[in-house]
Order: sequence, then structure tokens, then C-alpha cells
Amino acid sequence: MIRHRGALAAAAMACVLALTGCVSVPIKDRAPAPAGEEAAHLSYLDRLKATPVGVPTEAVSSTELPQFVSDSRNVACVFTTSKAGHLNQPWEPNNFGDSANATAPAIPVVNCQMAVYPQPRAGDVVDNCAGTNIGYLGGTALLYPDKVVYGGCRAGVTAVEASVVSKDASNQFAGGFPVLAPGTAMEAQGYRCAPMDTGVACANLTAGIGFFLAANTYELFGPGPAPLPGATTPATAPVR
Repeated sequence: MIRHRGALAAAAMACVLALTGCVSVPIKDRAPAPAGEEAAHLSYLDRLKATPVGVPTEAVSSTELPQFVSDSRNVACVFTTSKAGHLNQPWEPNNFGDSANATAPAIPVVNCQMAVYPQPRAGDVVDNCAGTNIGYLGGTALLYPDKVVYGGCRAGVTAVEASVVSKDASNQFAGGFPVLAPGTAMEAQGYRCAPMDTGVACANLTAGIGFFLAANTYELFGPGPAPLPGATTPATAPVR
């Protein structure tokens, strides 16, 4: 009887060994982090890289420059070019087409303007405004292939800000810009922009340079121009 039981046990063990040699038990992978939680740990650059392009790339020679406005209507951007410091842009008349600029190289840029915006931080002021240190205001961002600038010297509001408060129908230019919905990017000339959080982020994906703009804050990332000696601005960054 004992010998019989031993034989049965041996046979059972042989069966188990045979099965373990042929069957693998799958191990369940760790569940992925929720999209919101994962996104909170990513930089704006990484989030831009992961945002699908919903609008085809357009060349700067196009009759209409690639452009968009955020769904909040607070940020409007255009993919354009700069010649000798002059921008080809729809905001207002400029000297881009002057014959003096004909031989200047055309540099691809992204230019954004805002209706409501924070003032520049002291470290981001790059112009002393003709030596006056007065009039360097926020509300604009300019992205070059190798640098990014927030703000600039001007006497009053941005063109987008004027468009919002103006009752003149001829000044409502941003109303004709296509709205770029959150979760969708526009890409042209090697730059990519997309609405994010409460604002808009744009970057040169290859160089890792860009910016994030929102009504109450902004962020510049990647290398940028050094502030000019003597350029000053208030320590705080109030929202206009």
C-alpha cells in the first residue's frame, strides 16, 4: 500500500516537472500612470514633442503665414521670418519689406502676442530701450533658432491687446486666426506650438529652446540672450 502511494506521488511529481518545463506564467506589467499625473512630471518641451500635429506644416512662402489663436483668445501666434530685426507679421505695419532689407537673411521665427500677460522678470530684460530703461513690457514672445525673448520695448499695448478692447472692426485681426484646440499642435519651419494648461507653449524641438505663455505666468527654457547692462524692470511681474 505504502509502495503504491509512493508510486503515485512520483508520477504526480513527474507530471508537475513536465508541465513546468512547458508552461510559463505571465506576469502582469505595472499599470501605466494616469495621463494627468504623468504629464505633471514632464517639461513643456517633452509635452510638445508628444502632442500630435493637427495642422499640416506650411512653408513661409505661403500666401498666408501659418498662424493661430488659443481658444481663450488670449494668445495669438504666427510662424514667420525676420530680416535685419524686422518681422514679417500681421499685427501692424512694419519695415520688413523695405528695399534695405532685401539682401538680409530671412531667419525663421515664431512670434506670439497676448491680450493679458505678466510683466518680464528682471533677468529676462534684454533691451535698455534706447538708454531710458523705460518701456520694456511683457505680452510678446519671439523664438529664434538659437534663442528666445519675452517682452520688448514699446510705448503701449500689444496689437492683440488692442484688438480685444477695440470697437473698430478693422482692428479685429485675431478674429480671423484659426483656433488651435488643446491637445493639437501646429508645426512649421522646425517649430511646434500647442495650447497647454492655461496658455500656449512653443519650441524649437531640435535645439530644445522655447517658451510657455499664460495670462499670469510665463517660462523660457533653453539658452537665451544675456540681459543688457543697465536694463532694469520691477522686481515683481504684475499682470496687465
